[in-house]
Amino acid sequence: MNTYFNEIKSKPVNTVDGKILYKIPAGAMCGNGDIGVVFDNDNNDLIIHISKCDFWKFTSGTQADGGIKAVGNIRIKNIDSDQYNIKQYFDKGLLECTFGKASVEFFVAPENLIYFEIKSLSDNFPFVEIEMPDTCNSANSEFTDNGVSCCQRKFEGEEVVKKSAVTIGFKEINAKEEENSKTARYCISVVTNFDNEQHQQKAVDMVLNCNYDNDKIKTQEKWEKFFSASKVTLEDKEIEKFYNSSLYHLAGCMGNKEFPPGLFGNFITDDFFPWAGDYHMNYNYEAPYYCVFASNHPELFDGYMAPINDMAEEAKKFAGFFGCKGYAFPVSFGPKALDVYSQPDCKEHGVLFLGQKSHAAYACVIPVMHWYSTYDKQYALENYYDFVLNTAAFWEDYLVKEKGKYVIKNDAAHEIPYYRGEKFRYITHKGQIEAVNAINSLGLVKMLFNAVYDMSKELGMNSEKLPLWQDIIDNLSDFPTFIKKGKKCFRYSKRGIRWRNENTVGLQHIYPASQIGLDSGEKLLKIARNTYFINDRRLDDNGSNSYLPAGARIGVDPHFLIEGIHQNIKEFAMPNGLFRHHGGGTEHLTTIPATINEMLMQSHEGVIRPFPCWDKKMSASFENLRADGAFLVCAEIKDEKISSFKIKSLNGRKCNVECENIKTVIRSSDKKEIPFTRNGNIITFETQENAEYILV
Repeated sequence: MNTYFNEIKSKPVNTVDGKILYKIPAGAMCGNGDIGVVFDNDNNDLIIHISKCDFWKFTSGTQADGGIKAVGNIRIKNIDSDQYNIKQYFDKGLLECTFGKASVEFFVAPENLIYFEIKSLSDNFPFVEIEMPDTCNSANSEFTDNGVSCCQRKFEGEEVVKKSAVTIGFKEINAKEEENSKTARYCISVVTNFDNEQHQQKAVDMVLNCNYDNDKIKTQEKWEKFFSASKVTLEDKEIEKFYNSSLYHLAGCMGNKEFPPGLFGNFITDDFFPWAGDYHMNYNYEAPYYCVFASNHPELFDGYMAPINDMAEEAKKFAGFFGCKGYAFPVSFGPKALDVYSQPDCKEHGVLFLGQKSHAAYACVIPVMHWYSTYDKQYALENYYDFVLNTAAFWEDYLVKEKGKYVIKNDAAHEIPYYRGEKFRYITHKGQIEAVNAINSLGLVKMLFNAVYDMSKELGMNSEKLPLWQDIIDNLSDFPTFIKKGKKCFRYSKRGIRWRNENTVGLQHIYPASQIGLDSGEKLLKIARNTYFINDRRLDDNGSNSYLPAGARIGVDPHFLIEGIHQNIKEFAMPNGLFRHHGGGTEHLTTIPATINEMLMQSHEGVIRPFPCWDKKMSASFENLRADGAFLVCAEIKDEKISSFKIKSLNGRKCNVECENIKTVIRSSDKKEIPFTRNGNIITFETQENAEYILV
């Protein structure tokens, strides 16, 4: 079975009983990391929606109509969409479509060009046109330049704090007729003012200089290279297929280094996606990146820090609201420091913090993952060390030391969604507002100080801070616990909210904050497992993407996790490989690859563990999963034994491995045996940069 392939055999259904379903689109998709397209239809025509990561309306405030906006549609008339078949080739970036007697080949090239080829009967050939929405007060226009038909959409005027504009260039680039049939190729350019101030001329020039065949080759080479970076092979081909399709869709919207994907990536089909498609910082923005490092795609992180770093000045102001230095974040914002958080009647300085102080710390989760998986010092200095340092500075001031322990006060574990307006009653939410030691914040803060300590030592910077950071690490309050259903479990906060039956806030100190794992000792692991099974959160709208990987981190029954993956596929998977959940469109793409990665290989505790949460009776293999310490790991399990095991060191760091019965470590380049030390089942050996080692 080709698990880089998907087939859609019927028209996408976006309504039930005449009501529009939640915004996650069902139709076939492809993208290049910046441009995204989604196949759709109305009663008469085939419609292909175009969106782009950097086309936003920049209006401020929570009640404004700003946010990411649709670019336009390709409308193809005179096509039989009742006879419908689309084949998606993930490792080629290609769609092959059949609509009755017409066939369409479709792809999005790396250089922001959309191409498609139509073959059909010549006497009934489909007609293609471009249309743009005129909602949200956009200024639209059309013109022709040198044979290229252009449509332009702009947002400008007094209500707009930053102008945005997009131009689509469209042209039939060649056509040929044979007996009773015709073939035509089309090229579409999509250029914004953020790509080029002269976006109109650029759009025209790109079409005039396009090359269909060359760009098809480049597109296929791009996706072949992407999927060659790592590989997972499972007996369960349905899960393997969704593993690959999830990575494909993530890569399809993670290519613009200034405008990373918000809640719905670049599969926007109209101007009215929930929450303006913004960057929600209390897990939604971060979640799509959970899986990218272990999957050996650190390049997908390259745009992550742009909107975070753009918020630096605002973050200082927000920290000042709480009497602290450093950085603090509201619950959400947009690109280029777009304000989607101001609401005058909000009780917290007119800003939607929603009672939480942890948003900037949560934003640190992903750069911390990048740090440990790459140890790229220059990249850290250029992109995120300053942000991590300033977030730590906030918590240095905000933490309160009582009786030798650092305590977090007045920080809600869950959002306080009604922390505003005349009808808000403080007493109703007093427990959340005055919460002490919210468990998710404790996990995030501990992660933060461990990471900033490690970064600073490696970089040789801010050494004067090390004693304070070590004191915080050593004396941060313990995770709160209580008795629930007769078992000792983690409590959501030491004082305040004890428990919620939705979301996975009470487990996020395990994953993604990485503060509990197989090295944590049986006492703590028992509490974690008790908490894990109080409620089955495998189908949680806002939590399955952390609940399932957290299970692997604490070693629950792997069949429970596999069953949970299948439940998610059955209940929420769309025909195109997206998942229709409430919280957003991109965040649930991480669920399957993040969970499988953690089941096959773990390294977050400084020890590489192959197949730590896997039924050894199930054959599986992986190539080039990336481990903390900057290692690429390949391993196979077959007949209940690890039959091959290789590690490549990218940074020349010391390597720790837990695996039974390792007798020899051999350097591949010269077949030399490498000395190692042993402590129980853990061996330790020195490595050289870019050297590969075989463990036997």
